[in-house]
Amino acid sequence: MSVVWADAERDVVFAQGADAAEFLHSQLAQDIASLAVGESAHSFLLEPTGHICTLLRVVRHSDDLFTLDTDAGHGSAIVERLKRFVLRARVTLSISDWRVRSFRGEGAVALVGEGIGRAVHGWGGPDAIDVIGEFSTLPLVGEETEPGHIDVLRVESRWPRVGVDILVGDIPATAGVTAVAVSFSKGCYPGQELVERMDSRGANAPVILRVIPREGVGVGMRVEEDGKFLGTVTSVGMTVALARLDRTSTVGEPLA
Repeated sequence: MSVVWADAERDVVFAQGADAAEFLHSQLAQDIASLAVGESAHSFLLEPTGHICTLLRVVRHSDDLFTLDTDAGHGSAIVERLKRFVLRARVTLSISDWRVRSFRGEGAVALVGEGIGRAVHGWGGPDAIDVIGEFSTLPLVGEETEPGHIDVLRVESRWPRVGVDILVGDIPATAGVTAVAVSFSKGCYPGQELVERMDSRGANAPVILRVIPREGVGVGMRVEEDGKFLGTVTSVGMTVALARLDRTSTVGEPLA
C-alpha cells in the first residue's frame, strides 16, 4: 500500500509549564520523566480507583510543552481529570486547536522524516506515524484519504479506540495494551494499586478486548461459542475485527 494521510479524529490537549514533566509523570501510568524532546509514548490516564479515564498519547515538543492526544470527544475529560490534582504545580492545561495528521503505508515513517511532533502509532513500526502540530506546519506527503480509511487501518493494526472498543470506566486490563501504556517501574500515580495488583496476580479483567477474523462479522454483532453469548464486535477492519469478550472466551486472540 502506498502512503496515505488524513487528519485523524483526535482531541489535542496542551500541558505546559515549568512543572509539566514532573506533574504528568505523577499522574499518568507511563514513565514521562524519561521522555526526551521529540519522543512520544502511550499512556492510560486513570481515576484514583484504577478505572480508565482515557487512553492517550504524550508527545514532548519542548522542555516545558507536552501534547496529550486522545480519541475525539475525550479531550475535555483529560483536562478535567488532571486539573483536580494540579494544586501548586506550575502547569497549565487547555484544549488545543492543533491537529493530528496520520500517515499510513509502506515506509511512512521514512517518508515523513524526522522532526518535533512525530508520534508513534499503536504498537509502532515503519509503516505508521502521526504528526501533531499547528495545521499550517503539518507535512503533506503521500495521497490524501478519508479519516474512515485511517480508522480501518487502526483496526488492522489491532489498536483500540476509546468509546468504541474500550470504555470510560473499564479497568486497564480490558484494553489489552498495558504492555505499552503502563510503566511497571516508575513511581506512584493515581490508580496504580489496581494495575499492579492485577498484574502481580496474573488476573484477567471480566471483559477483554480480542482480535477475531473479519469474515462474516459486523459492528454490534453477537459473538457466541457453543451457544453461549460471549460479547460483541466493536470495530471492523479489512481482515480482522475487535470484540469485547468474556474473559472465559477462547475465541480470537490477544491484541499483541
